[in-house]
Parts: sequence; C-alpha cells; structure tokens
Amino acid sequence: MVLRLLAACAASLALSAAASAQTALVVVAEDGDGTCEQQVLDTLEAVGYGTQTARISPTPEGMEVDSALVAAIEAADGEISAVLSLGMAPATYSALGVAAYGNIACDAVFLDAGGEVVLARALELGQPIALQAAVILYPETMAGSIAVALLSGLESIAKPSIGQIADQVVAAGGSADQTIMIDTKYGYVAINLRADLAPKHTMRLTELTREGFYDGIVFHRVIEGFMAQTGDPTGTGRGGSELPDVEAEFSDPEVASFVRGAVGMARSQDPNSANSQFFIMFDDGPFLDGQYTIVGEVLVGMDAVDQIKRGAPGSGTVTNPDRMRRVFMLADEI
Repeated sequence: MVLRLLAACAASLALSAAASAQTALVVVAEDGDGTCEQQVLDTLEAVGYGTQTARISPTPEGMEVDSALVAAIEAADGEISAVLSLGMAPATYSALGVAAYGNIACDAVFLDAGGEVVLARALELGQPIALQAAVILYPETMAGSIAVALLSGLESIAKPSIGQIADQVVAAGGSADQTIMIDTKYGYVAINLRADLAPKHTMRLTELTREGFYDGIVFHRVIEGFMAQTGDPTGTGRGGSELPDVEAEFSDPEVASFVRGAVGMARSQDPNSANSQFFIMFDDGPFLDGQYTIVGEVLVGMDAVDQIKRGAPGSGTVTNPDRMRRVFMLADEI
C-alpha cells in the first residue's frame, strides 16, 4: 500500500490561533468521520491545545500506521507534543517521539440522559495505560459535550515494537513462525502454537489468522479465575468458521497441562467439534486435562490477558466485551 499525505494537507496544516505551549496533531483517514473530527478539534482547543490536522489516503493498516504517522509529524509545522489518529488502528507508536498519543474511536459513543450523542471512551491509548489520556466531562459545556484532556508531564511508555516482542518470544523458547499475535487495547499477547501437541489445530489457527478471520472478534465469555474465550464471529459462543471441525488432539497431562497461560480449543459436547474458538487460562485448570485440546501457550502478554473485561459470575457472558483488534502471525511482520 502506498501512503500519501494529501496535497491539501500542506495547506490545512494550520496551527490554531492560540499560541499554545502544546500542539496536538490530529491525523485523519481520508474516509473518516468529519463530525467526529470537528468534535476532537474543538475539545482539544477547549483544554488548551493548539491543533494541526493531516489527512492520509488510503487508510493505512497494521505496521503501515506507524510510518504514516511519522510522515505526518515530519510534514507538520513546528514541534508536535501529541498525536491522535482518527479511524485507524495504531500499531506500536514506538517511532513517534511525542509525549502523548492515542487513537480516537469515533464509533465509541453513547446516549446521555438527555438523549444527546457524546463521545465516550474517545481516546483508546496504546499500552501501557501509564500515560493516561483522560476523557472528562467538561463542566462548562452543555450535557452531551465531552472534553478530551491529554495529561502532560507523565512519562510516555510506548508499546513494545514487534521486533522487541519477537526477541522476547525467542528468549522464552518460542519461534516467530509459530507465534500468533493478538493486539488488544491492553497490549499485545503472543501465543506460541504447539504443533508438537496439536498439529491439526495449530494449522487451523494459523490459517484463520492469515485470512484475517479473527480481526475484531470479541472475548464473549470471560470467567474470573478461569479463562477468557474468543474466536466466535457471532459473539454468542455458538459460531465458528466455515471450515470443517477438527478432530480432538488431547494431550497426556504428563506432557502438557492446562496451566495459567495455556491456550485451549473450545468445543461442544462432541470431542471432535473444535473449529475456531479458543480460550486462554487465567489460572491452572487441571480438570480440563485430557478433555480439551491444548493448542498453545502465552509467552508474552499475560498482563494484557489479565485485564480483559470479565463477564457475569457463572455464565461468563460479557456486556460490551473487549475485542481482538487485530490478529496476525509474528513471522509475517518482522
């Protein structure tokens, strides 16, 4: 994909009239939401930020987001202290060199008591959340308005780069060509697939990952002290891919057990009904040994897994669940 800053960008990169000590660069995908863009600009200026705007076409994806944002920063006028992207899925932010950063999810809205649409959860930061971009109700405005305040003065800690994660995976005994990466809002999760234990299931997860099947799928069933389940495109727990089910590949508990961080394949009552759904163990669950297929293990990112939103006690059904923003093979991006 060839990224190009629109020619109009040069003309539109106008610093706001206020001689603000901090300037936020708002980078917008060409097909972005104009209403959302104006709200963001207004609220940034309301809390004392100067603003510049850059437009990018076509909308970048994956690791291309980083290079697009860097190009936008380089084309900006003067020093940029914060970068916000609209309508994109930020990859690492590692090369931006700014104090604050984030992606604004323009579709994350809710209706307040007065029925007005407001931006909620407007700023979705890269991990870790130590650098908070606070979404606050601005008291001077009418109900339904929201101010996005970037808290300055905090140390910025960017998400680790893909290369850094690859090094961690290898150090933990894994390999890039057998590692699935899950991008969550809490950070990356690196799952080392165990082809030695479950070659058929490993092949299935690899195939679906490379097809982009898992992108955007939610963690629909999450039980405290047990596991987080995902992989169902319907989000109900009853769906799967169009591929045929996979025969069970249960492991000898002496060889592999359902310990914390283990990744298992979900199934129905039929042992041979695993398809696309899988789960990640929060804690040890030896009662699953010999009953479910172990397909992998988390080598990096259990801190992110631990933050996945929990569901209702018992059923584990999650209201407004977290999702896998993007899932890819580590070897494909290094």
